[in-house]
Amino acid sequence: LSISSNAQLRYDRVYLSDDEGNDNKFHQILDLTVTEKEWNYFRFSLSGDMVEDVDCKRNDEDDRLRNINDTWNYTSHGYLYICQVEMFNYGILNYARLGRQYVNHELTSHIDGLNLSISTELYDIKIEPFVYGGLPVHLYEYPDYSEIMEIGGGTHLFIYKTTKITFEHLYIQDIPEIAGTYGDDEKRDYQETVIAARRPLFNNGYGYASFKLLDFCPKQINTMFSFTFEGLSLDVDASYLYQFNEIDKMSRTTSSYTDLSGKILPHHFITLDFMKALYKDHLYLSLGTEWRLLSINEDETEFNHSYNHEYLAIILDNLPMKGVHLSIQADYWRTMDSHNQNTVISGGGEAGYEKSGVYGVQIGSYYSQYKYDYFINKDEITDVYTIYSRLNYYFKNDLYIKASYELDIYDIYEHQFSITIGHQI
Repeated sequence: LSISSNAQLRYDRVYLSDDEGNDNKFHQILDLTVTEKEWNYFRFSLSGDMVEDVDCKRNDEDDRLRNINDTWNYTSHGYLYICQVEMFNYGILNYARLGRQYVNHELTSHIDGLNLSISTELYDIKIEPFVYGGLPVHLYEYPDYSEIMEIGGGTHLFIYKTTKITFEHLYIQDIPEIAGTYGDDEKRDYQETVIAARRPLFNNGYGYASFKLLDFCPKQINTMFSFTFEGLSLDVDASYLYQFNEIDKMSRTTSSYTDLSGKILPHHFITLDFMKALYKDHLYLSLGTEWRLLSINEDETEFNHSYNHEYLAIILDNLPMKGVHLSIQADYWRTMDSHNQNTVISGGGEAGYEKSGVYGVQIGSYYSQYKYDYFINKDEITDVYTIYSRLNYYFKNDLYIKASYELDIYDIYEHQFSITIGHQI
């Protein structure tokens, strides 16, 4: 048997200088993988992160340092230790996994169950049918799983070994009072369908397009393109997404944060990014823009509004000596809501040095006009200066230690400290 593992103990501390917040957490982290060498197609893994709230505060709802993971339980929360069994490349079996998992063919699903894929050929076309199903994973409540079910399936088609076409359909049977879907008292079936295609373009590029349906109504079109121009030492990435309909309350089996962010309005989302090597493999220039445009500029909310964002970064690698990393970046944001034309400026830099397999150190700082209060009061600008440092050190017996410290300076001082001791086999 081949055994690999990574065990960690981590302590996190956050406190505020005005004594209005103090949080201490202890993490117990384990990743263990067992592989049979002779079979070469079987793998067993155990992993998880158990978070203990050292403070055990029962009034966490009033704690300014409370985060979304704390909604699960005020004393102990996080991912429980879980195990999976995997088999792959055995006869026509392409892949099989039993246990907790993220299934991500074209649709994303988080289940306790089975994901199975086989591989065959028909008329020189490679075909990979797949099916998955099980119980949806809920991280933030204790639901009754007895009548909740999730089943999906589809196929990948590889045409001329270059073009990949995927058909997929996902079915969820949900109970509103347990999973919080549509706000009525009747059982609701939720279905999502997608068709997607991906293929190389020219010599060093690819294109991707997908069309999704929600309950058999158009939901989303998404396209992505990437090109490399070797003669110019230039990489170009672009994407376009259009969401057709408003999504207000959707099954939390696929979107845990829908109730927190509110309804998602129909919108266009466009991105364009450039990466240019200015000097061999040492000096790079990165710049890009993204635009989110609501189809109808009405009823904007904190999480659903029109904006554009531009950034410019300069990156230096392995200069003036190997292992040195330097970078600076500036960002400009502008909201374009019908009632709000705010601009936001941020920027910062980082310097680091890493000696492979021995140690690494990083220090950095950045400035933000908005980091707190933005979604509470957009008329209030809170200038935040952040200073941070990280240190990694690796001992010869596969033992390592990692430490980090971050200081946010605004109306008060917010300190965040973390230290991790781990061992790898």
